[in-house]
Amino acid sequence: MKQKLSLLLILAIYLAIALGYGVINPLFEAPDEHRHFFTAVYIAENHRLPFVAENHDLLMGQEAAQPPLAYMLFAALISPVDLSTAREDIWYNPFGTQGLGNAEALTNRNLFIHGRAEQWPWAGYVLAAHLLRIFTTLLGLGTLLGIFGSARLLWPDNPAKQLLPTALAAFLPQFSFQHATISNDALIIFLCTTALWQLIWLWQNDISITRLLGLGITIGLAALSKNAGVLLLFFAVGFLALRHWQTAVSWQTGWARWLWQTAVTIVLLVLLIAGWLWWRNWQLYDDWTATNQFIRLSGGDRAFTLGQVLAESGGLWRSLFAIFGWANLLAPAWVYWIWNGLALVGLVGFLRTGMKDWLPIRHLNRQSLITNALPILLAGWVLTVYAGLMLFMLRTPAAQGRLLFPALVPLALGLATGLIGWHWRPLLWLAPVLALLTTVYCLFGVIRPAYQLPVMLDSLPATATPLNEEMGAGLWLRGVAMETETAVPDSIVWFTFYWQADTVPDRPPELVIDLLGRDHTPIGSSRGYHGRGMFPASAWPADRIIADRMGVRVTDEVAAPVLAQLHVRLADRQATAYPTQFVGAVKIVPTTWPKAAGIALAEVDGRVQVTAVSIAPQQTHPGDVITINIEWQVTAPPQTNWTALVHLAELGQPPVATGDSPPLHGDYPTGIWAAGEIIIDQYHLTIPDGLANGRYPLWLGMYHSVNGERLPLTINGEAQPNQITQIGEIEVLAP
Repeated sequence: MKQKLSLLLILAIYLAIALGYGVINPLFEAPDEHRHFFTAVYIAENHRLPFVAENHDLLMGQEAAQPPLAYMLFAALISPVDLSTAREDIWYNPFGTQGLGNAEALTNRNLFIHGRAEQWPWAGYVLAAHLLRIFTTLLGLGTLLGIFGSARLLWPDNPAKQLLPTALAAFLPQFSFQHATISNDALIIFLCTTALWQLIWLWQNDISITRLLGLGITIGLAALSKNAGVLLLFFAVGFLALRHWQTAVSWQTGWARWLWQTAVTIVLLVLLIAGWLWWRNWQLYDDWTATNQFIRLSGGDRAFTLGQVLAESGGLWRSLFAIFGWANLLAPAWVYWIWNGLALVGLVGFLRTGMKDWLPIRHLNRQSLITNALPILLAGWVLTVYAGLMLFMLRTPAAQGRLLFPALVPLALGLATGLIGWHWRPLLWLAPVLALLTTVYCLFGVIRPAYQLPVMLDSLPATATPLNEEMGAGLWLRGVAMETETAVPDSIVWFTFYWQADTVPDRPPELVIDLLGRDHTPIGSSRGYHGRGMFPASAWPADRIIADRMGVRVTDEVAAPVLAQLHVRLADRQATAYPTQFVGAVKIVPTTWPKAAGIALAEVDGRVQVTAVSIAPQQTHPGDVITINIEWQVTAPPQTNWTALVHLAELGQPPVATGDSPPLHGDYPTGIWAAGEIIIDQYHLTIPDGLANGRYPLWLGMYHSVNGERLPLTINGEAQPNQITQIGEIEVLAP
């Protein structure tokens, strides 16, 4: 009774979490979910199978060439729903492709815009999509029962080994996410799990025609669900061959009977169920698996080497645990640490003690190997699925961990065996609790915030800087709050815009954000609809203030330090001229500051030291430009803006040439300098025409940018006349 209650609790928690994923994750924000959906819609509306034409239907894409069983079931479920306007009702995000597969994307993670139609109560295509999500969730429930049933066959007297693999699979974030989306994966995972349960039963019991027929039907349905069903057929034939070898008196005994049983009840039955599909594919695509259509629509055969495919193993491994959205939402690092830790502890435990339960080798001979070959066979299924995926990845991108889920039975059983092998009872509850923590956090801490719409306010908060700028298209920028004061290359600058629409536009404008560095060079940008791409202005309520929190990633090639400027404007496809508004600035500093060149040559106002000077060329002609490189070291913040004085002049005489400029040409004013910073600066001075031959001293100092008052300048603590110091001498050679 306790075991049944524990199983029911695991299944109930899975069901609640998976349904939560299905509700919280917006529709079609999962790999190819909309294509799976509209393939089912096509069958429901036309009562025939689709195919991939030369000019293919973008809403079905390559899924139209998939084995059709899942889509036929989907179509039967949604056929009572009115789907006549489904194609017109969905709203593509025109900037959505920017975020596909890009986990660093801060905006446009959504391929679709999600309006009020997706809110409860559901109707039309929204209702149909959620019905299919619920169906795949229930298929996941069947998969978990298959894992439990397989473990029960292997360890009938060990409840821990039956419940632990079931819980680990149920609480795997990727499992819940995948079984809350519309795809044919849920069906192939369920059928492969069922087939493995049947094979384990056949290994342990006498083979009957009824059981073989059941296995053949399962494999045939799997072949009608996804091409992994073909791998399952070959694996099952090999599995049954070894099963026969296990029971045969000799190598020659009974093979004719085995071959007849296998050919008739497995292979022939699979051909009867799925053969027509393979013939259809050959007629349509010259490829009985239709794989060439997947490759064609993904851009052609990429012809990768095995080494290149193996280089993608990191992404494949992570996505086995937790990658969401369009492969652009990662879980925090601690989630991967937990699952990597469980995998490592399980592997070590399996090698340490658990392997003895699976493969006793004290008497290593033919009979013991055959008798105990079941775990090797199950591991072989993992390798078979992995090898099939590798072959596919040689030709097209497919590094997605969900494609390994058809092998979930041996993966879960092996992990549980390894964890139990430590014989530490707290691990039996700690492992599933940690797993449950990860999947709950991913739902509420990763997916929900990623698609959360901006907050709507009645008034501008006190923390915002008022702007009240009319930006066009009936939209006003009421204020801004700069959250990031200092950033480094390849980091994120966060801010919140406060928008208001006095008239809601019929056509939403695009929001263009530019972060400009030195010489107004772009060092970060964003383009898309408001709300990080998810809340176009045409969906806003009038008069409410929209608190639109956004971020811009600073390029890693930015010239730092710099006081970067943030500009915002609206745009549309008709090239309407909307105003650009400066809204704030952020300090960008190097990840590490350079080391000072040497001792202080001079000190300005006791706050900034001159630590290095170089001049080139030192021999010049009228009309030429000389370059002065200065290194400043900040010992105390200046707090106000200064201008560097660079004069070419005889002592006590008016300058014959000047190169005065704020440091870094004003791109990094002294008012934001901080102690410990090293600023590599450069100034330019033009030698005036007609200047007589001679040697002219070059002077350096600093003065307040507002009033021109010179700042105290000392050398070794001694004040210098006129608050300047000579930094070199220029020889002028007239023509």
